[in-house]
Amino acid sequence: MRKYIAVVLIIIMSSCSDYLEVVPDNLATIEIVFNNRATAEQFLATCYSYVPHHANIEQNFAMLAGDEVWYYTENDFYVTNETSFRLAKGLQNSTNPYLNYWGGGRGANNMFVAIRDCNIFLENLTDIPGLTTIEKNRWIAEVKTLKAFYHFWLLRMYGPIPITDVNVPVDASAGETQVRRDSVDDVVNYIVGLLDEVIESDNLFQNITSINTDYGRLTLPAAKAIKAKTLMLSASPLFNGNTDFASFIDEDGTPFVNQSYDANKWVAARDACLDAILTAESSGHGLYEFTDLLPIGQLSEEVREELTQRATITDRFNREQIWGVDRNWTGDLQAWCQPRWTSDHSELYGFTKKSHAPTLNMVEDYYTVNGVPIDEDTSWDYGQRYDVVSVTDDMAEDHKYYIQNDAETAKLHTYREPRFYASVGFDGGKWFSLETDDIENIPALNAKAGERSGKVGAEIYSITGYFTKKLINYENIIVDGNVAVEGYTFPIIRLSDLYLMHAEAANEVNGSPNAEVYEYIQKVRRKAGLDVGSDLVTTWATYSNNPGKPTTQEGMRDIIRQERRIELSFEGQRYWDLRRMKMAGEYFNKPIRGWNINGADTDAFYQVKNIYFRDFLTKDYLWPISQDEILRNPNLIQSPGW
Repeated sequence: MRKYIAVVLIIIMSSCSDYLEVVPDNLATIEIVFNNRATAEQFLATCYSYVPHHANIEQNFAMLAGDEVWYYTENDFYVTNETSFRLAKGLQNSTNPYLNYWGGGRGANNMFVAIRDCNIFLENLTDIPGLTTIEKNRWIAEVKTLKAFYHFWLLRMYGPIPITDVNVPVDASAGETQVRRDSVDDVVNYIVGLLDEVIESDNLFQNITSINTDYGRLTLPAAKAIKAKTLMLSASPLFNGNTDFASFIDEDGTPFVNQSYDANKWVAARDACLDAILTAESSGHGLYEFTDLLPIGQLSEEVREELTQRATITDRFNREQIWGVDRNWTGDLQAWCQPRWTSDHSELYGFTKKSHAPTLNMVEDYYTVNGVPIDEDTSWDYGQRYDVVSVTDDMAEDHKYYIQNDAETAKLHTYREPRFYASVGFDGGKWFSLETDDIENIPALNAKAGERSGKVGAEIYSITGYFTKKLINYENIIVDGNVAVEGYTFPIIRLSDLYLMHAEAANEVNGSPNAEVYEYIQKVRRKAGLDVGSDLVTTWATYSNNPGKPTTQEGMRDIIRQERRIELSFEGQRYWDLRRMKMAGEYFNKPIRGWNINGADTDAFYQVKNIYFRDFLTKDYLWPISQDEILRNPNLIQSPGW
């Protein structure tokens, strides 16, 4: 296949990378590229440029391809998304695949071209005038890490892929270019081995020293975190003894996915997660806490807790973020998330498109105020959660900073955990930003039909009646003549992710929960304002109808999985988690639900509506290779079911 051949002419691609917004300018030969520091550094930027834009809902299709967000359309004057949204609808195909990261096209770059360019860089970066040894070694370590990440990106999508350690020579025979898929275990071992080379070389920086010039560059904690995520994927049910793939075999009859469960994979994952955590913490990373002083004056405890959760994503100087990208793309993402609550918002519709809509499916995943699932809390009315209540008296005081006084809203929106109010906007819900003049009078959303936050006309609205507050910077000001939308670095990996992965792996290794399992999930929950002055075991014993749940491996497994769905919501993690855990069928085959957004009054609006029904099949766990690619290379075996 042509994509594996190292060509002399460099394919020039436009770059929107975070590190260096430049690439080589039509340079004729590789020799010219690598004969001076400036052009070599530009080629380094090219290697970075293939990192998918994680704030872009098409390239980071996991943000939309699952069940946590839905759009009102895939294609009209305001919205054009015929890639990730069609994946969400279950419309992937093998004729012309959406988000074709294998061969390129339908919204995706060819990741094998990315790997090829990394190989070109590694093969040609030698002694260059003006390039210090420290810089040279750092660049090599960064590109090796990128190469490992690109293999990991493909592994999550396709499972077995061809390992591309070196480029095929230009004079190779046709047989040499017709590569084969390598087994999942072989790919995992290759990625881990490459990252171990980087880690042992100790050439990556511990942290980013200049946020303005180096954000998006890889560090030692990031390399170890990618290793941890790779080993977690390897240990998880999708690739660890998954007999659904028993007939998916290579030309010798060997399964591409191992058919025997290996408990040692969880040991490797646990150890890698702990190593990544310790390195991150020693490099200055830690859980984020909002401590800023604002011109509005003293903040309430509730608002400060909300800003801790929100600014974990949107604060540029954020020690919880281990690797992030896309400061220049988050403005568009925020526009799709932003609802309206003033006349200025309605006029400045380019900044307030309010269409990135959380689903009712996601809303119901958040805990109650007591920190347990809504269907377990003995003091929370789960059976009547869709009923309408008026927020008055004691209820108004309890929700003073969350829900407008006297608002009529669903019980579902009351007495929920802080992360719910920090992440989701809803009818009657308050929305703090720097546009707020009075902490005691935070603006609220009115999302019924015809209202400012609701559906007005035929275009630009939330299809579910909800809004993604978590991804919007509280510092944004959207008023006529003074629009200031603050970009931020979108997280690829953050410390909470590592904490929860470690808890998950340790639970699988130990066979039952112990202090090692509880330690890191407890850190995440305490940051979220849960288990204050207590612990999650006591929380479940006090409030849950399943009080012993955290004391068993199976119960703790469910708790950790739900904690990940909540903590990492709207960041593109839920989709990958549900796949690697083999839970995608359970979640993605449920109807997508929301409120009746055509309802203009309370009774009409608060009716649950099924928005879309989709079919997620076993074959959907692995991406198809395009039929054209299969015809060009008869050595490739198509993913099962396609």
